Amino acid sequence: MFFLDLISIGLAWLCFHHAWRRLGIYRAMLFLGGSFVFTGLEESMWILLGRYSQDIQLALPFAQEAALGENVQGVSGTYYFTRGFYWFIETPVMACLGWFFVAYSCIYVADLLMPRARILGKAAVGGLLAMNLDLWIDPVQTHEALTSWVWAEQDPISIFSIPLSNFMGWFLLIFLFALVFERLPDMVRRWGAGKAAVYFYGILLALEIGILLFFIIYGSIALRLFPEPINLTIWGI
Repeated sequence: MFFLDLISIGLAWLCFHHAWRRLGIYRAMLFLGGSFVFTGLEESMWILLGRYSQDIQLALPFAQEAALGENVQGVSGTYYFTRGFYWFIETPVMACLGWFFVAYSCIYVADLLMPRARILGKAAVGGLLAMNLDLWIDPVQTHEALTSWVWAEQDPISIFSIPLSNFMGWFLLIFLFALVFERLPDMVRRWGAGKAAVYFYGILLALEIGILLFFIIYGSIALRLFPEPINLTIWGI
């Protein structure tokens, strides 16, 4: 696990070094810190809310009982990670760093593909690139040969046996983060570097709450529309 974390740290360093030379140390640090904390909190929030939804009497639509194997009789929750040497709350550091270098790479490629496009268009392309990447990352990482994390939730719609909400989350996280990050230079000119950083993290925290509410609403509607789970699976995945 330690050496696997070193791989993620190495990839993150390559992207951070590129961001440092391209954007400067201030924006590179906020991109790293923002994407790390933004996604780490989002992942941990869903894991904890799913696990303790009955205790706090929160009707999370995806908090279902799921049989997970001989050694696990059943859990109430959404999902959980199974490996990682360093951890950020309930999320392995390598997963948080993975979000960083995926987010940076996709947003950078979107900028190369659409240099004259508006911020909204670039952010959407970056989100779509990240979601497309996850279409093969998740099935591989959740395969029984690896089982880097376990899906305990019963999403009404699945793709490659992965909840549709996961792919929606990838798009939303990268899309929203890109929108906020692209506004950072305007924040600095308006409030200065210190206050801009506070506003930057404050906006990301507000978006965390917004995403949570969005998926609670989505889950409630989806469960009513699709009482029987639909698994859009190909090749027996």
